[in-house]
Amino acid sequence: MPNEQNYKEQLEKLIILQEADSQLFDLQAKKDNIPIRLKEMDDSLNDKKGGMEQAEEEYKRLQVAKNEKENEMQTKEEKIKKHDGELYQIKNNKEYKALQDEIDSIKADVSLIEEDIIRFFDEIEAAQKKLDEEKKIFEDEKNAVEKEKQTIKTEEQELTKQLGELNAKREECVKSIDSELLTRYARILEKWGRVALARVEGEFCGECNMQLRPQIINEVRKKKKPVFCENCVRILYEKED
Repeated sequence: MPNEQNYKEQLEKLIILQEADSQLFDLQAKKDNIPIRLKEMDDSLNDKKGGMEQAEEEYKRLQVAKNEKENEMQTKEEKIKKHDGELYQIKNNKEYKALQDEIDSIKADVSLIEEDIIRFFDEIEAAQKKLDEEKKIFEDEKNAVEKEKQTIKTEEQELTKQLGELNAKREECVKSIDSELLTRYARILEKWGRVALARVEGEFCGECNMQLRPQIINEVRKKKKPVFCENCVRILYEKED
């Protein structure tokens, strides 16, 4: 640990180091959050794509159903045509009536099928409109995501640059700090993640808000040796305004 004569100077350097470490922590957190932001954008885009694909599947389903109905109607119309030709060959009234009844029944089926086909046309038109809307939503989202990703890429490059500059500043700073004091600082920083030093705010620790004993505050003001918060164990200091 530094002696009483140079602790004040060491503390000032620790404060400078903490400013750099706090910025490093915040910048690294922003950089680490970038993959999360990108995933959220991709997930949102996939949701929009899912809506478009669902609309496309519904459109195709209706087209297939309509085609099946049209094929069914064609089969029945051909059957009607065939039976119409058979009517002229029947001489028995009973058989004639039975065949005519069958023709009428098939014609009734055709009429119902025609109604189904008309309904399918309306549903297909609505499905096409829905598909066009979903495609536009997806394309708009895709363009927005691509634009935002470019912005994030630029942001990430700037964060990398700032982190490099701060790390260089930090490396230069730690060279002149007592190794034992630096080790204590590093352990506290590892525990709390961002701040290892706590400014005295009136009678309280500026980080954990614990009320400090008068003796502790007096020791901090002397700047003769490291003084620790009895609650959060951060190194206490009093900033000179």
